[in-house]
Amino acid sequence: MSNKKIIFYLGNTVVSSNYTVVQTPTLSHPVHPGDPVTLQCSVLSSSDSKECSGGLNLFWIRAGDKSLPNIIYSDGNRENKCEEKLDYQQRCVYNFSKTVNASDATFYCAVATCGEIYFGNGTKLDCIMYSVVVFNIRK
Repeated sequence: MSNKKIIFYLGNTVVSSNYTVVQTPTLSHPVHPGDPVTLQCSVLSSSDSKECSGGLNLFWIRAGDKSLPNIIYSDGNRENKCEEKLDYQQRCVYNFSKTVNASDATFYCAVATCGEIYFGNGTKLDCIMYSVVVFNIRK
């Protein structure tokens, strides 16, 4: 069994010697059940980053307050979402859209490459439930 390195970070920007992972937004504005949301995970790598045969693989993970974290989406290796920047960096952007439900929690992007996994800091969806109060007024 090969050794795999899993790296956990705090803050919305994760920096290693080869990669920078930025997840936005870190906190959502209040949302209601049924609202659409789009989360973004950006991965920057320098031109001297080592090339791996598997490229970058992206996962979105949902961590609920009362449940174990689970992978809810895997983007696989998507080279077409990457662009070369003038300062010899490569930038890969991954978007994830979903409809909010009442039990939503915190969402993390995880980028796997070269036997390492980099996690963004997460986006907590602040779901607001409507309360309806009915008054029956009689004369």
